[in-house]
Amino acid sequence: MKYVSVYARVRSPFWWIAYWDPKQQKRLYKPTPFRKDVVQGKRKALDLANELCRDAQVDKEENGADRWENWVDHFLEQRYSGPTRRKSLIRMRGAWTQWRAFLDQRKIRVPRALTYNDVLAFIDWRSSQIKQVSKKQVSKNTALTDSKCMSVAMREAVHRGFCQGNPLDHIGIPRDPPAEKPEITDEELVKIREALKSRPEWMSVCFEIAIHQGCRLSETAMPLDRVDLGKGTIQFYGKGRNGKPHVFTTRLHPGLRPIIEKLRASGRKVTCDLPEMAGKEWHFFFKRIELPHLMFHCTRVTVITRMARAGVPISQAMAYVGHASELIHKIYQRLRPADTGAAVEALAGLSTGQ
Repeated sequence: MKYVSVYARVRSPFWWIAYWDPKQQKRLYKPTPFRKDVVQGKRKALDLANELCRDAQVDKEENGADRWENWVDHFLEQRYSGPTRRKSLIRMRGAWTQWRAFLDQRKIRVPRALTYNDVLAFIDWRSSQIKQVSKKQVSKNTALTDSKCMSVAMREAVHRGFCQGNPLDHIGIPRDPPAEKPEITDEELVKIREALKSRPEWMSVCFEIAIHQGCRLSETAMPLDRVDLGKGTIQFYGKGRNGKPHVFTTRLHPGLRPIIEKLRASGRKVTCDLPEMAGKEWHFFFKRIELPHLMFHCTRVTVITRMARAGVPISQAMAYVGHASELIHKIYQRLRPADTGAAVEALAGLSTGQ
């Protein structure tokens, strides 16, 4: 091995070795227990020198720049910097916390040590946990979502030369069908609005925006200058790709006009300030008013379903809520058999008259 040698000292009966320690960045000299007058003593001393050199190299690598703690956190901060990617950064941090616990448990300290079998083991490990808030078991879909964080990190590790490949590329594990979010009924709508009277203002404001416009929770908090009362329009920065929001302008529902006017009259600059864990706040709210089957995103389902029930052309409905995909838009519809009366009437001419 390079930088390894065996030599004899005049007053010593033992072989001495010299080798390069990459961690200390210097050449070390040590005596061996192998005597000069013993057959194979020099050979054994050389083997010992090679072993010490290898151990020093491994120790350097395991404590070097490629260890997870030396680069992943900083990399995530850089990749998901900026106000538009703040929620992505929060999600990635949460996923990385789970991965770090798993990696520490299995003593996987560097990217090159991660294997495909480890990835499969993480999915089983993560799926066996219990959620702190709902006390329900973590789903396989959540484990797969967390794996996206490691996939991003491993791609970066490949670029930095820390490993040769990414074992999370095309893992081929299908996601379970997500639980269907229900439409909010008229009775539930009355109950929700009544309960919101005793809750903080931000909850009432963001609920009314969502139930009128069909937007997402994060989209309800916006600067008031995005609302043009003269033209009757409202501009949303919706869910986009690669950190770039999907910006679209749609009609302002007349039911929101009094709320917007009231907010502006009070000197507000934004519609509402959402807390960092707004989704959990809504989870506890629905649970408290005995509607645990609901979640905030049901407002979007409700708006899209009611437009479909009323016969609004799908192109207009998609433009109203900001959907770019017709397939995704249809997933939100919760039409019942009773809603297909117009279809039956359209086929009345096919009757034989008997």
